[in-house]
Amino acid sequence: MQQWQLLPSSKFLLRNSRHLHGKYLSRRGCVYPIVCFCKSLQTNAYEVVKGSYLPTTQTAQNPKSKGEVSIENENVGAFQKLPMVMPSVDILYSSLRKAKKIAATKGITNVAKRERNKGAKQLDALMKELAAPLRDYVDNFPKKKYLHPYERSLVELTLGDGNYEEVLMKVDTLRKKVISVGKEHASLCAKSLSKREAEERLNQGKEKLEEIFHHEGKAIDELLDIAKTLRAMPVVDLKTPTLCLVGAPNVGKSSLVRILSTGKPEICNYPFTTRGILMGHIALNYQRFQVTDTPGLLRRHDENRNNLEKLTLAVLSHLPTAILYVHDLSGECGMSASDQFL
Repeated sequence: MQQWQLLPSSKFLLRNSRHLHGKYLSRRGCVYPIVCFCKSLQTNAYEVVKGSYLPTTQTAQNPKSKGEVSIENENVGAFQKLPMVMPSVDILYSSLRKAKKIAATKGITNVAKRERNKGAKQLDALMKELAAPLRDYVDNFPKKKYLHPYERSLVELTLGDGNYEEVLMKVDTLRKKVISVGKEHASLCAKSLSKREAEERLNQGKEKLEEIFHHEGKAIDELLDIAKTLRAMPVVDLKTPTLCLVGAPNVGKSSLVRILSTGKPEICNYPFTTRGILMGHIALNYQRFQVTDTPGLLRRHDENRNNLEKLTLAVLSHLPTAILYVHDLSGECGMSASDQFL
């Protein structure tokens, strides 16, 4: 009661009850003051240290600049922010249609000047229409070194080491070549001496740009496949408590995920049914949790593991998870119980 008198923000919680006598609650001969403390509530802050939640003091936190915080936030869930990639054929034909609508500048009476003006403008427009989406892809696909370590591991293990950067480099090379060829032929068209020469150089420029795009445009289609693959990756919320199911192949991890959560993994009676990471969600007592289904692990050294096993190790290494080891004590999974524990 002495402490309560020193708290100006405290309030009494009054209820209509036969056990309530003024400001006190009587029960079994005992009298308790009913006090609801509205302020001065202390909370503990936690940070992720080596995959565990550990308490930390506010004084130990080093302030970060706004730039560093924004980069960190952008790289969590980067796969869901990828730009939409159009097939190379659609980009080409759409650009040709738009360029063809470009007319010569009004007021030019000379036929030759009007034709070379129109040809130069159409080639310049075609070049820009082809290069603009390529620049957008190169700029908005995240650099792998800035990705979250978990997402970086997914890129390397799913697409192959170096393949992601190689495809982006091909797209950027195509963009530079389109700009170079487009400017060159637009300049030649602007220097034409007759209407016929301007028309020929316009057609030559279009054919050259089409040839380049047909020959090297497959890099755009490869980037389209990469975007589809990355968007299909599970969305991980680092702030939501996560349970990771780990065990040998075919021990029942996927069955547990299907029963306990919203996840619907494929379930078959043979090893390595799970070909990737799958996330499910659980709602319990007004709280949300994540549960992760992972490919099975075999008893061998890390350097001998396949990419599916390395996906499981990536989850354990880079995400703050609680780990549930799943065992098949019957041995019907193809591995004895003792080997599973080892």
